[in-house]
Order: sequence, then C-alpha cells, then structure tokens
Amino acid sequence: MRRAIRVLTAFALLAACGAAAPARGQSVINAIGLIDYSARPTFKVGDWARYKMSGGSELGMRDDYTLTILIAGEEDFWGDPGFWVETWVDVPGEPPRTRASLVSYSIFSDSSAIQRLLLYTRKMISMLNEDGTPKVDINKPASSTLRARHEVKNPVNWSREELGPDTVTIRGRTVTVSKVLLRQGKGVTSSVGDSTVYTELREDRTSWYTDEVPITRLAREDIVTTSSRKAWLVGRSGDGTPLSIRDRGEGSANLLDFGHGGLEARMVPHHLRKSIAAQRAATRASAVAPATKKR
Repeated sequence: MRRAIRVLTAFALLAACGAAAPARGQSVINAIGLIDYSARPTFKVGDWARYKMSGGSELGMRDDYTLTILIAGEEDFWGDPGFWVETWVDVPGEPPRTRASLVSYSIFSDSSAIQRLLLYTRKMISMLNEDGTPKVDINKPASSTLRARHEVKNPVNWSREELGPDTVTIRGRTVTVSKVLLRQGKGVTSSVGDSTVYTELREDRTSWYTDEVPITRLAREDIVTTSSRKAWLVGRSGDGTPLSIRDRGEGSANLLDFGHGGLEARMVPHHLRKSIAAQRAATRASAVAPATKKR
C-alpha cells in the first residue's frame, strides 16, 4: 500500500517526482513524513518514538515491522540550521535498516511541508563507506525539477477535517487526543505506445495526535490507500475505459514507546550527535584550550 506502511513518504515523493508509489521490498524507508510540521518544533536531540507498522493490500503486499524515529543530531549547513533524523526499520528475520536525513528547520514555516519534503532535505545517509564511515550525500533536486513544476501543473489535492476529541491508551493510561482526517489525491497522465494512461492515487489518513508524544505527536494512524487506472487510445478519450481500482491497501501505525534519550545514533557522524549550540561551545572550548596551555 502507499505512504504508511512500506513507504512512509511516498505521497511526498509522488508530488515531487511524479512517480508511482514504490512496492514492497524497497531497501530503505524514510520516516520524515511522519514528523509534525504544523507548529514550531519542541523536540530535542535524543528524542525518539517507536511504532508497530502493519498492513496489507488486495494484491498481496504485506507489512509487519517496527519503526523508530530518532532526532540524532543537528547541523548548520551553510548557514541553514537543520536536524538529523534517523529512521530505523526492524523487520522480523531481516537485518536492521537505517536511513538518516538532514532536514532544514525552515520546513516548519511551510504550510505545505508534507507535500514538499524533498525541498527541505539537505543531506541523506543510506549506507556506510568501506572504512565504516557514513556515506553522506547532498540532496540535489533533479535538473528537470524547476522546468517541470509538478506542484503547479499537477498538484496534490488534499483536505483536512478535524473530527474532535477521542481517547487512546498510552503506556497503560487513557489519554485524550485530537482526531484528524486527511484526504489526499493525485493523478498522473502518461503515454504508453499508442495509448494514454491515467493513474490516480488516493489516501484517507486518520490520525490521533497528542502533545505527549515527541517528534510526531502521533499516537495512532490508520490509512486506506487506493490506486486506480484508466486508458484510451491517443485522441479518443471519450472511448476510454472506466476508472477502475487496481489495488486497495489498509495499514496502521501504533505507538509502542517514546523517550528523551537512551538511544545511540547509528549513522549520523559522532561530532553532529548534539545540538548546534553544543557543537559551537565545544569548538570554542577547543580553541581556548591551547592558549591556556601556553600560559
């Protein structure tokens, strides 16, 4: 299925790249799409949240894994302060998977943050070099991004509905939460041989939010995703086949635990595993130390 479950940010990638949602088996998952960008960030380096992810689709895709989101550090990237997010995916019977992304704090000023995640992602780490050091890649938009203007020509249509207060159980306690329904949809038209194909992806995401949970504010999330398609010969759209559902998926993310410290980053370089303020203080201290010794 789409965003929640195997590919947490597929809708954002679809909006940015015009691509279809990836299928199960994708090597790395990036959970930056689960972060709450609706208000100023309150999380600190070391905060984390862990979820049980499960779901399936009519075409036979199945998901069952644990996902951990960790604020692993900070970095000032050419005058643009950002936070490092590590995504840990633990699938039963498989080696753990980790991805790290440096996201600019300026994303919290964008009312369409989820739809434009890649515009604020500055760096990514998805593997290690042969010597065991992180392989850091600077995120560069494709050369066609500015020319294509997918957001303008083919935007994601979405609506948000407040469903009122509800309750969930967190660590054995009943907690009052805010229930929200987010509907999103995007259509892509492409040419295949002598035919035109229209593909539509829709998502209904019901989320339960509470300020008790760091980073995401998410206590629970249920998602229903549908993928539909229709086709017609070039120039004969009136004779096209009806829009038909090709796959339907359902999934859920349920909070397992959260905390403020206690986890060690897996990929972010050691010197960045602290706040920018702490990094600058350490730099000043190291600069003062030699001068003190000379005296």
